[in-house]
This record gives sequence, structure tokens and C-alpha cells, in this order.
Amino acid sequence: MPHAPTHDLRKLVSKLPQPNYQLLGRRPAPLPLPANIVCFQRQTADELNKPRRGRALHHRFVLMCALRTAATVCVDDHNVRLNPGEGLLVFPFQFHHYTSPQREEISWLFVTFELNDAEPLTALRYRPFVLTPGLRALVAELIEAYETERTEELPVLLLGLLLARLRRIKHAAPHAAPGPAAEPEPGLILRINQIAQRSGAPPSIKELARTLGISPSHLRARFRASCGVSIGRHLRRLRLEQACGLLRLGPQRVSEIAEQCGFGSIYSFSRAFCLAYGISPLAFRHGGKAAPTPRSRRR
Repeated sequence: MPHAPTHDLRKLVSKLPQPNYQLLGRRPAPLPLPANIVCFQRQTADELNKPRRGRALHHRFVLMCALRTAATVCVDDHNVRLNPGEGLLVFPFQFHHYTSPQREEISWLFVTFELNDAEPLTALRYRPFVLTPGLRALVAELIEAYETERTEELPVLLLGLLLARLRRIKHAAPHAAPGPAAEPEPGLILRINQIAQRSGAPPSIKELARTLGISPSHLRARFRASCGVSIGRHLRRLRLEQACGLLRLGPQRVSEIAEQCGFGSIYSFSRAFCLAYGISPLAFRHGGKAAPTPRSRRR
């Protein structure tokens, strides 16, 4: 897709050296590539909070680009104002929803994907970035490839390149620094999600309370007051979202995934998975689409 060049190619070429050994080049660093890419759009503010039952939380990355109309993205306990021409990356296991749209008509792009290594992207957490002409051209090429390519290779490589470009961004949008993000102490949801990610599986309430240095009863009360749901429900959802990632990307059998995610048996795991997503774990692994929101009620 043609776009205005940002550099003069002849000037850039003129700066290249004459190599002494033309067969010895630079060795590439390992490039983590995304998987299971889904691209979609939202055209009205009312669509931003679909599904409506609770705040969205899943094991996937969500890359969003506001093309028209500003809105506030509430990620965990941070409020990030996303203006037209800006983007934001939401990490796995982060609650998020949307408030205060400027108007009902919007144009927002969403790219969701899975990635085994989140560490190189941590500087982008809660930090909006500006869609420069170069980034916009790359996003446009990604969407065009996603719509036209019969194989996944080109969209994967283009998204990998886009993430590599984002990793080089040193500054967030100058006017959009979220207030709570400046606090040295992270929020309760974020701390619990970080502990869960480090431990490899959602820990028990007692283990969380011990790590946080508070009693289990105090943790339960603080979590419900802060998030509006019980911490037990949150941890069950984390276990199911971890299972989704393992089913898509991991080689383990379903029974092994059930045990790894803390379910007592494959039967209890299958029952909980079907109740939450409307599909069996095995069907999900084989490419079936889970329902967009868990069906279990809050309690």
C-alpha cells in the first residue's frame, strides 16, 4: 500500500559502508512471533464494551488503534485516555473496559494475538503510543494481508515487525500519561495477575495472601471492594484463561492441562470450560471458537 516516504532512499544508501567481507553479515536476534491473530473493528461506542457481562479478561494480547473518536480505556485500575491517532497494547490477564467516548460513531481497530514471551513489551504497559505515518502504513499492510492472504505467514511477520517497532518507542503520547500508572505501587489486580504469571498457574488465595503480606479474609474483602467480584471467581477465570492458552499453543494432553491449571479432574475441567465458553476443551483446541464471555454468574 503506497505511502509518502519518510526518508530519502538515495541519501540513506549513500551512507552505507563498503564491507571488507561481503559474506559475513549481522546475525539476527531471536524474534518472538505472535500466533492466532484476529483482526476486527468497532464502529460504535456501544460496541466497545461487548461482551457486557463483566470486564473483559483473557489470555491474549489486545492491540487497539483509535482511528476516530477518543475514549477512555480502563485497564485494571488505570484509566488511559486514547485519542484518535493513538494505540494501546493490553496484556494477557488484564481486566479492561471502555468509558467516556466523545461520540457514538467511532472507528477503532483491534488486533488480538497470543505471544509466548511478553517481557520485551513490558515498557508498553498502560502507555499509549502515537500512530506515526510509518506505523499507520505498517498497520494498513497488516490488515490488507490479513484480508487477502490465504496463509498466516505474512500477517504473522507483519505483526511481529509492528511489535518490534513498538518496542523501540521510548516515549508514550505526551498528553496521555495515566495518573495511577505513575504510582510506584501497582494495583491489587495487577499484582495478583503478576504473581499468577510468575508462578506459572493461578495460586491459591492463601498463597496470594501470604505473598502480599495480608490475611486471606482481608484479601477477599479488599478484592471484592476494588473489583466488584470475588477473588475466587477471578482466580477461576485466570485458570480457564491459562488453559485456553495451553490448549492453543501447548503440546500437553487435555488431562495434563487440567491438572496444570489446578482442576481436580478432567471432568471438572471440561464442565467448567464448557460452562464458561460454551465449547469443550478438545473442540477449542481443534479450532473451535469459544463464546466471547464466560457464562458463569458472579458470586
